[in-house]
Amino acid sequence: MPPGLNHQRKGLFPMSNSPFDLRLIFRLVIISMIVGAVLYWLRISPGDIYGWVANQLASLWNWFAGTGLDYLLLGASIVVPIYLILRLKQRVSR
Repeated sequence: MPPGLNHQRKGLFPMSNSPFDLRLIFRLVIISMIVGAVLYWLRISPGDIYGWVANQLASLWNWFAGTGLDYLLLGASIVVPIYLILRLKQRVSR
């Protein structure tokens, strides 16, 4: 065996290079229980969170399909030519 290589494998799965160990899994379980208890106390369900995320994505999509695309094209009409000029200037200076 080459010197300097540590052949001890730590973690939950000793025959793999898994970064997981029992302490990490234990901490994740404890933190998940605390977060779950807080959400239960606040009367927030996973469906509420998933619904909120879906609504935010839908409103973002609606904004982008409406006025957002106009702003994107307006910004691109300024940014893209400047980018191309700077790239051309870099190639010429080489």
